[in-house]
Amino acid sequence: MFNFSKFLRIIGLKKQPHIASMEALQTFIDENAAFVSQVSLYTYVKARAGTSFPKMFENENFLISLSISRWHIYTASVSDLALFSAAQFQGSGFADLTECQAITTYLGTRILSKVEQNDVDQSVFDQAATRLKKRAKTADFLNPDEGKKYFTNSSDAFMQWAPVVDEFKAQDEEIMRNSMHLRWIGIRQELKERLKHDKTFADWIMITNTAKFSAKR
Repeated sequence: MFNFSKFLRIIGLKKQPHIASMEALQTFIDENAAFVSQVSLYTYVKARAGTSFPKMFENENFLISLSISRWHIYTASVSDLALFSAAQFQGSGFADLTECQAITTYLGTRILSKVEQNDVDQSVFDQAATRLKKRAKTADFLNPDEGKKYFTNSSDAFMQWAPVVDEFKAQDEEIMRNSMHLRWIGIRQELKERLKHDKTFADWIMITNTAKFSAKR
């Protein structure tokens, strides 16, 4: 079904709504991680395959490899964007280091635990959540304007999992990393414009307080 409201946003005639809750922030991360992982992967594979690209979709093994690659790049993209999102609260003065670590883990875990798919084992998402938790403990949440430093995992995953022979990926590494980096620039800017730090952080406080109250009951 044609989504007229979404079409208006795409062509710039309707503004995107503010992100004013943790749920809205999760949706933003999930949708944009999916966008970056799919577009980056499919665009690169199509360019490498050339005119044989349509025929590759008749190969079941290739389709399986493509699906597996997409999910691994997606989980890494979720990790990167969750980290960057949490850093916005420190940059705006709402959260300290410990709070940013908790927000990162909360966002990533919630998103990765709700993915519905049949392409890879659930352990792929569980392990990604565990890695994100460890990453959050040592992450530098200062200077969120230096966005590129938060987005290393997704480009690494792109290099590792793209279903193209290693020789080609070695030749194309700069192109691959730059293509993903450029896609993240617009997404980072959009988050900065749409995120309502005060309302979203207030929602986070409510969530944590509710969890503490429930644990005591």
